[in-house]
Amino acid sequence: MKGRGVLRGSPAARVVLGSALVVALGPGAIPAAAQEGPGIRLFGELNLNFRDSRFVEHRLNVPFPPEFWEAGDDAVYLRTVDAGSHYELSDVEVGLDADFSERWAARVLVHVEDLYNRNPTSIDDRVFVREYWLRYGRVDRRHRPLEPWAGYLQLGKAPRFAKQTVRQLESYGLWGTAVNRFEIVQAQLGLNLGGSLYMRAQAGIGAPLFMRDPNALAGDNGTFDRVPGFVNPIYKSGFPILYDARPKNFSTDGETELGLGLGWRGAAEDGKRSLDAMLWYFERTLEDAPDIEGTFYQGDLDLLRGAGLPLPFSGDRKWEAGLNLDWRLGQWLGFAQLVQQDIADLERRGFELETAFNIPVPPLFAAWDAPVLNWIRPALRYSVIDNEFAVAGPFITPSMFWDWRKLDLGLRIGIVASSDLTVEYAFNELELANGSTLEPNEWLVTWRVFW
Repeated sequence: MKGRGVLRGSPAARVVLGSALVVALGPGAIPAAAQEGPGIRLFGELNLNFRDSRFVEHRLNVPFPPEFWEAGDDAVYLRTVDAGSHYELSDVEVGLDADFSERWAARVLVHVEDLYNRNPTSIDDRVFVREYWLRYGRVDRRHRPLEPWAGYLQLGKAPRFAKQTVRQLESYGLWGTAVNRFEIVQAQLGLNLGGSLYMRAQAGIGAPLFMRDPNALAGDNGTFDRVPGFVNPIYKSGFPILYDARPKNFSTDGETELGLGLGWRGAAEDGKRSLDAMLWYFERTLEDAPDIEGTFYQGDLDLLRGAGLPLPFSGDRKWEAGLNLDWRLGQWLGFAQLVQQDIADLERRGFELETAFNIPVPPLFAAWDAPVLNWIRPALRYSVIDNEFAVAGPFITPSMFWDWRKLDLGLRIGIVASSDLTVEYAFNELELANGSTLEPNEWLVTWRVFW
């Protein structure tokens, strides 16, 4: 969920004025945009967090020599990335939307810090461009009827068309982490086939396959502070799963990924009742050993080889297919995703379900000429990853093939027009090969200010 505002004038003036108003007057100083049409819109967001991560560890059964151990250990362990309570500035983003005409539009979106999207966590880029694209045509508004036979062509770095565009919680589910999380360089085509059916197609540079913990922090793996003989990591490894990592800025390296989606939408004119269903498919060839920013490990096939202790993979084909359902029924909002994935014959499947109920709150008092406490939105998300392959011997990161269950419960509160607070708790259940479980649970509180 993003708040957007409109500021007119030169780009420099917009930056200075926007920053000054937020700092001097506080949240709610800049009203949300109410107008559409040609123009340039500057927007931004600031995220402040409290995070409390439960300490959990798992001793690996790989006989690493002592120079690979942390000080005081008797082996190599998987551990919670950063256990305990922490206050953090997780992200600052600044973007520019340009509508040149009714059909031509462009965007540039820059993230600064973005602590929860770094990979590896501690030494990845502090500033990177999440989106930059140029589009001809119109994209249909969410929860609204399709415009018959309308379409668009978009070029640049943008989300895959199968991504969940609006999350009701700040955290991610298991599949929201594993696929579609990051933007890729691509050409994307959308076409409405009448008033109810539509198709999406794209050709892009696939995101490199790597590993990260599904909780807030990705975890450090293959970083400079894990060199044998000097193992003193800033952040621990976490319990990583396989996922599509963030590509490098402005990079066109990598194998071409093709995607196709077919969907149906039915929606009321006022947007209060809608159902959108889309079947989608993506496929690419895995690279041998692509570089990953900030780590001496490499991705794709080299990651699956596991430093001489490989997963039971074969070939180099990676594909995933899924079904997305996005709906609204009055105050009820929901999103569901079913996924089947094959990574070089390593199959896994599962689903993710998120729902929320929006409760408007009558304005009781105001601050900075804006009503305080506008709405309350309880939400939950449940996600599952089941791995359909067996690993007979040891592997350096066994959490990659454990079965996962993740339940996220939270409450988002609309404080004023340009600020909200989200309180959530993640219940994780990792089923180990021996039948035991681990529960690296986590509290996350996020205060967002946007303009």
